[in-house]
Amino acid sequence: MAASTLTAVLLMPRGFAEMAEALGHLQAQTRRDAIEVVLVYTPPHAAEIDRDAFAMFRRFVAVSVDHMPTVASGFVAAFDEATGDVIAQVEDHVMLDPEWAAAVLAAHGQPAAAVAPRLANANPATAISWANFVASFSEAIAVRPAGSVESGPGHNTSYKRAVLQQYRGDLVTFYQSERTFHYRLRKDGHVILHEPRARQTHLNISVPREALRHAFLGGALFGAYRTRRMRVVEKAARTALAPLVPPLRLWRTWRMLSGNASASMPATAWALLPFLLITHAAGEAVGYWNLVGNIEAQYERFELHRLECLRPDERALMTGQPAPTR
Repeated sequence: MAASTLTAVLLMPRGFAEMAEALGHLQAQTRRDAIEVVLVYTPPHAAEIDRDAFAMFRRFVAVSVDHMPTVASGFVAAFDEATGDVIAQVEDHVMLDPEWAAAVLAAHGQPAAAVAPRLANANPATAISWANFVASFSEAIAVRPAGSVESGPGHNTSYKRAVLQQYRGDLVTFYQSERTFHYRLRKDGHVILHEPRARQTHLNISVPREALRHAFLGGALFGAYRTRRMRVVEKAARTALAPLVPPLRLWRTWRMLSGNASASMPATAWALLPFLLITHAAGEAVGYWNLVGNIEAQYERFELHRLECLRPDERALMTGQPAPTR
């Protein structure tokens, strides 16, 4: 099925200024004529929305929600208003290549449920940002040809609206842990394509304490969602095997990125990466047994409040405004 229109979902749980750079890159798309923007916001920030900033797009819809506890809740609110053939969230900490929309629409002309982009590091100055980036997105960083993949990067993968509609009843759960959703898509016979021409530059956590918390809670969230229908025996087996996961992931990541995107990755980042992988594996094992309370709310800090997870000197990469001097 050909795809001719794209819905870009923007989530605004806080100020409009925090999405300044992401919006600027969306405005620079060569296929603005094909883009519908659905902005989901909370009432305290309604007056901040500059509607003129969306005048160049095919359509603009602003959706008010009382609160936005998770990215998934915001995405589903946008989905119910979307009319595009393809739906993609555009994170406030992502900068799109000008040809991103054109590449996504072209790729969705193929019989694929989802299209995964190629990612680059937007704040490569620190080893911790590199380690966080690689721990989160190693498959999307590697230079490789277009083709079928096991999964795409969470919150950066685009979907055919018709496919998402098939899962509408469970979408708020599936979108919360997208790797689990991608496993389900493939189990149901759907194809996920990697499209290297759909390029995005991603701002990564650069505060060490936050990177460790992100790894642990991300692992716990994935583990909790992955084992919702898992038998106790399998949970116990996966928990026992958890110590083997970090070295296996490290080896796979090294094989995938060595001499590839990692050419500009500092050696210190490789030294830090095992700590994040171990922390993620520990969180996953804990998540199997639902030992972390209110996990969604704890994890959403990293997705909905990314500005707080960046070094002060890097915050201008989101807002376009220099850090205040003391």
